[in-house]
Amino acid sequence: MIIRPDAVLLDSGEIVPGVEVCILEGTIDRIRPWTKAAREESGLLLSCAFVNAHSHLEYYDLIGQVEADDYWAWIQEIVRLKPLRPMHQVAEAAELAAHANRATGVSAIGEHSDWPVSGDAIRDAGLGGRIFQEVITMREWADPEEKVARVAEAATINAKSSGLPVHLAPHTPFTVHPDALRAIFQSGSPTSIHVAESRYEREFFERGEGPIAGLYRQLGVPIEPPGISPVAYIAALGGLTESTQLVHACDLDEEDVWRIGSARCKIAHCPRSNVALGCPPAPIRELQSAGATVGLGMDSAASSGPIDMFAEMRAAVHVAEGRGDVLGAESVWRMATTDAAISIFSERRWEMIEGGQPDLMLMDTERWTRLPEIIANCAPRSVMRVINVAKREEPASQPAP
Repeated sequence: MIIRPDAVLLDSGEIVPGVEVCILEGTIDRIRPWTKAAREESGLLLSCAFVNAHSHLEYYDLIGQVEADDYWAWIQEIVRLKPLRPMHQVAEAAELAAHANRATGVSAIGEHSDWPVSGDAIRDAGLGGRIFQEVITMREWADPEEKVARVAEAATINAKSSGLPVHLAPHTPFTVHPDALRAIFQSGSPTSIHVAESRYEREFFERGEGPIAGLYRQLGVPIEPPGISPVAYIAALGGLTESTQLVHACDLDEEDVWRIGSARCKIAHCPRSNVALGCPPAPIRELQSAGATVGLGMDSAASSGPIDMFAEMRAAVHVAEGRGDVLGAESVWRMATTDAAISIFSERRWEMIEGGQPDLMLMDTERWTRLPEIIANCAPRSVMRVINVAKREEPASQPAP
């Protein structure tokens, strides 16, 4: 396969005109000047495809239905609505969300799944990546093993339907029994966990206070605060490793950042969701400097809104600015592509270089020729085609209504 766009966007952020990309057996074999004038990709820019580092496809039907600007209020409403939805509705939502991801240039995804339906949706949309099957044991605190076994059954279904690796993933450090947390962390398998999304976690783990403590009392779960931060608690259970993806990681102190970076953990940064739920702005530059790899995730449409990776990149820039940081266009694009692939433990070298193995996307960037302009002005409609170099080539999906 040879692709001859007007220009190619390299991982450095440089846009190089007049070159073609030669694909051989799923790998970029050559990047060289055009070898002929006739080109099917005239007027288009070629880039690595996006990778969505964190997603909840199964909540797509709840977009615009949960009105809350506070994390805990939002969680309570989601918990109320979840059991009211029949399985076929959840499956249809996941299907729409998967195709909307494809339409915004996403080719691989790190999906947090509650039900055994996301695998079908991911396969049908032509997405790659991996699935993290969520474990929650709040209502099974006295016997978490039984719940973990049921989650493992759902993981098996998603693995068979998607053909992707599926791993057990604790929902949060406060919704999973410590014995189950320890067992998942010590399994050695890649995993993913929401952590430090709000200030309420620190209140609970350090002092046994706040709404999380109230939930424990309501369910009759013993409150035994360890007196340390949520990140330190995960570390104590063996959960800070290169095989752990931490989702959100907003409410961090300097010691938390040091722990995460020293362990070379992966991060899924979801800025639109965090802003919508009033979460503290995540210290992304500090995490990157400490050694963590940060990928961009779009979370669920119920909190982030329309599935749009360009909007997510713009939000990442604005959140960093709110902290007084500068997050350059090159860094943000890498967070949506190469670093996001690393964040979901992709075994492929997701880079636009000879020897790279990324999926690709062709964009019509209209008059925008610089990367900051592309991020500021483009949208899912700018994505003309997503190319699975290791599988098949097909048109990008149309955005879900």
